Amino acid sequence: MMYSPTYMEQLQSLHNDPKKKLSFGGKIKDLGEFYTFMDKWKAKSLLDYGCGKGAILTHLQSKYSDATIIGYDPAVPAYASDHNLQLVECVFSNDVLEHIEPEYINEVLTHINSLAEKYIWLRIDTWPARKFLPDGRNAHILLQSTEWWTNIINTCIDGNIVYSKLIKKGKFDVAIEK
Repeated sequence: MMYSPTYMEQLQSLHNDPKKKLSFGGKIKDLGEFYTFMDKWKAKSLLDYGCGKGAILTHLQSKYSDATIIGYDPAVPAYASDHNLQLVECVFSNDVLEHIEPEYINEVLTHINSLAEKYIWLRIDTWPARKFLPDGRNAHILLQSTEWWTNIINTCIDGNIVYSKLIKKGKFDVAIEK
């Protein structure tokens, strides 16, 4: 299991809030150096892990039309099924891991690792969110230092970190080659 049922209800409530149409995967964000790595890696298949409402997924499908790009997000019915998940060359996860319950982070990272054949791109937020869960907690429930994230990534993911950088507004970008 990668999340508790109670927490999943909290996430589904946020995703379904009509006042937050552009939140949680509803808008395209700056992806920083991801494009540089995607151009270098030339991945023919990519999984947007934690795609939310799918805006970035749709953007990536358009930008990399030669690649097969799919999305997965257990809190969004359109992307919740893990039955279609398959091994892909690259797993991309943007602003997702800080939303994972601490007791499940090892399982989630291991799951990401199991789906990536060659490459993994992670963007992890290290600052509190502006949004809050219905129960009052900050939406970023797993805030840790870049050193903590580097250690847990190295523990759960097979491969080498070839790029890691803390960029603007507390975003921590990590590129992994397996």
